[in-house]
Amino acid sequence: MSEVSIRVYRAGDEERIPSLLRRCFDTFNRYGLDREKWLEYARLNEGFKLEGAYVLEVKGTLVSHVQVVEKTLRTAAGVLLTAGIANVSTDPQYRGRGYATKLLRSVIEEYKGIKFPLTALFTGFASGPQRIYRRLGYVDVCLEETLTAPLSDAERAALKVSGIEVREAEDRDLPALMQLYEEAGRHFTGWPRRPENDWREKIFARTAYHSFFYVPREEGNLVVAEEGGEVLGYAITIRSPQEPEFMWLLELIYRQDRPDALQSLYTYAVERAARLGLKAVRASIPLENAYKRVFREFRPQASGGVYMAEVLDLEALVREALRAVDIRASNLVTRTRVEIRYRDKAVKLRLGGGEAALHDGDVEAIIDVNPEVFNRLLFGFSNVEELLLSSHVKSDVSLRQVAEALNTLFSPRPLHIWPIDHW
Repeated sequence: MSEVSIRVYRAGDEERIPSLLRRCFDTFNRYGLDREKWLEYARLNEGFKLEGAYVLEVKGTLVSHVQVVEKTLRTAAGVLLTAGIANVSTDPQYRGRGYATKLLRSVIEEYKGIKFPLTALFTGFASGPQRIYRRLGYVDVCLEETLTAPLSDAERAALKVSGIEVREAEDRDLPALMQLYEEAGRHFTGWPRRPENDWREKIFARTAYHSFFYVPREEGNLVVAEEGGEVLGYAITIRSPQEPEFMWLLELIYRQDRPDALQSLYTYAVERAARLGLKAVRASIPLENAYKRVFREFRPQASGGVYMAEVLDLEALVREALRAVDIRASNLVTRTRVEIRYRDKAVKLRLGGGEAALHDGDVEAIIDVNPEVFNRLLFGFSNVEELLLSSHVKSDVSLRQVAEALNTLFSPRPLHIWPIDHW
């Protein structure tokens, strides 16, 4: 029998995995993660599956663990099934021997084999785990930051809005909230598709502030802005379990033609913080002008985290991008045959002239893309022009023509993932 073995969850691991996570992460220790809470994750998160729990054993001792949380993320290349990597952990007594790297490399190869286009994760910037992820091909997409304001500052922007009622959300509001969330998400990357079960379990039955952390739902945690019986927006707020004097504004979404609903929900959140005797408000909001105006008294604050991503299957990614191409826009550019190379993989395409399809034959341009810039493009932190300038390009046509063709394939938009869906 091999000294080191890698496998997926089996009965009995629900005791050992939480024990390992408590030893490795103070957040899980303070949360009181146990067998019941860990098993409950599979009921509360559609993307959390027991068969996505991987372990590495040394002579029968569970030494390392990785959890895959399957997410469906919006990207510049369309909506992509993504292997979200979470809870990477190694028993402190076994660290420094490469076990986490070995386990994660095995997980990555498995998800390549089942044609997941993408993998992504959150970790600490300049941390040991980040160095491991970089060695395995993950690239930094962006640093995480939140907006923070002392309550006295936040109150200066808390304006009364006439005609809009803010009330406790009820079960009957669920379809309207789901629709608001989906419609707002079209303007962003990240922004995971959220199944109805996740809404019911993570937002209505309790209040999640992360995929793995919850508090009981209290009156005021979930409210809607309503006018004439029509729901115009909603907000999710809690007293921070980690910072007792802070209000966390976890999610605030409004109908795009009704910024007054955004203002009314902001005012509600600030007034709730005051009623609870809190001293400050923290929020993670999209990079969009209406939000910036309402949150004008807040200041950005680095969280110390970094969002990382890596392409697993280039062809699967490109096929999804082709499904999302606007053929009418393709009519406006010259047909160009291109080959996109990413690490050791390549895909040929015909783009433009009313066409967007895979290609098998000669090409006019070969783009050996810069992986870091390509992943940043997928989440709106770069664009096609920057990608071409940072990549090795061989072309018989102008770079302008190549850029116009690629712009029919990729549609960069700002990145935003609400804390509730972080993993």
